[in-house]
Amino acid sequence: MTQYARVAFLLAVTLFMAACSQTPGESDARKVLQAELESAHLAELLKINSVEKHNGYQDNDGRYTIEVSYQLKAAESLSDYAAQIKGDESLGGMDRFAMIMALSALRVEYGNFAKGDTFDEQRVLTFRDSEQGWMPVE
Repeated sequence: MTQYARVAFLLAVTLFMAACSQTPGESDARKVLQAELESAHLAELLKINSVEKHNGYQDNDGRYTIEVSYQLKAAESLSDYAAQIKGDESLGGMDRFAMIMALSALRVEYGNFAKGDTFDEQRVLTFRDSEQGWMPVE
């Protein structure tokens, strides 16, 4: 085997091993957290500032669990956003009620926060490997 062929072989093996050892990371966690904010209709109010993966481990059933910390930042004050929701005629009555309840829960958890306030959070997220990449386990 020539020197170039040996180097090419070692490079291919290294790339294959790196692809096989790929685990869910900060970008996977950010996607899940963003989807949760959007699902709760809070993505306009709270933005994800940063995500940091601290630990990860694979379960016997093929699931991979990661521990992350992240920071949320308020894009608006809670009071201003709640006033917008209450006055939004494009929302149906039940949607408006659900949003007001979600905002009430935020008030209990974070207080009556102002625009620019940040909140440090920690979560444990579980994923499974699929053909489309790492997918969250509900």
